[in-house]
Amino acid sequence: MAFDEYLRLIYRAPRHLRAAIIIAFNTGMRTGEIRLLKRSYIDRKDGFMRLPKEVTKENKPKNIPINHHVKSVLDSVPRALKHPYIITYQGKRIAHKDGLRNSFKTACKNAKIPQGRKTENGIIFHDIRRTIKTNMLTAGVDKVHRDLILGHSLHGMDVNYMAPDDETFKQAMEKYTQWIDHQIANIDQSVDQKAKLKN
Repeated sequence: MAFDEYLRLIYRAPRHLRAAIIIAFNTGMRTGEIRLLKRSYIDRKDGFMRLPKEVTKENKPKNIPINHHVKSVLDSVPRALKHPYIITYQGKRIAHKDGLRNSFKTACKNAKIPQGRKTENGIIFHDIRRTIKTNMLTAGVDKVHRDLILGHSLHGMDVNYMAPDDETFKQAMEKYTQWIDHQIANIDQSVDQKAKLKN
């Protein structure tokens, strides 16, 4: 997913999907993890989302640093009264796995972005996760931290010798966040310059 596509999507998406896309683009979380995200998983004191193994595909706990983009989403999402889930639609949890995917299809259509595996240059929600891995590499986040943030298993020597703590996780996320902010600033500057040329 290109950066301008990401921005077009969040401008066109309804509130619940916008929140999900921003979380996904900043953390690489899967749709299932986002749908099942509860307020009790948010460690605001240390700045982490602490996912229990029951909600991850790998069936292992996952600790994901919260950057300022994700914090803004968590701060702005209305608190549901009848359940603990963060991402909701019309006050109800998104129970079905296709809920976010169907909203994503509609948002792509509204943003004039090709959608679907069978469409030329089409994107799907899972492409966000693939994009994150590439973006983190480009931002200079090392492989161990990329894999751990995304929930991939460590291999080889990393298994025995790497045990990153919360602080190094935060540093890796901060490096990625600075890269994201730089990309957004470049796009905003480009849009401003084009607007000035038209006037």
